Amino acid sequence: THARRQPGSSFKLYVYANAIERGLTPRTIVRDSPVTCGNWQPKNYDGGHGGGGPMPLGVAFAKSLNTVAVELSLRFDRDNVVEMTQRLGVAGVKKTCSMALGDGGITPLQHTAAFAVMANGGKLATPYAILDITNSRGEVIYSRDQHEPPAPQVYKRQHAEMMNQILQMVVTEGT
Repeated sequence: THARRQPGSSFKLYVYANAIERGLTPRTIVRDSPVTCGNWQPKNYDGGHGGGGPMPLGVAFAKSLNTVAVELSLRFDRDNVVEMTQRLGVAGVKKTCSMALGDGGITPLQHTAAFAVMANGGKLATPYAILDITNSRGEVIYSRDQHEPPAPQVYKRQHAEMMNQILQMVVTEGT
């Protein structure tokens, strides 16, 4: 629960969630174009720096294009991406040029819970292990359903639905 791992391309969830919150949709046209941050330039999986071709945002996510993810993190401010990770329950992400590619360590538990926010319609998905605690007489002294507050809405439902469309595209037409 505490070990940090590099999430790699699965970190792109936060970059795209931030972009959608800022007005993009799965159909917004983006370009697979070269991008730089300082003296660093990301490469796509095929080794290229982007062929410049236009495509819908959802397709860029499904194909896991590094150039598009880095460009989105720069265009919509990496500080906002860090804030998105925090809002979805992930702690300790640092702003770097390659953060969109999942260069830093996060816990798999927090990362999985952040994906669950999308499945949960934008409501925070806090991991838990205990449902109920009973005393020796069989009386319930704690019930998660009764004693925990309802999950707060941390991401707009309509945005979560768009992210779910994009995540589905990974399965149907992606890598």
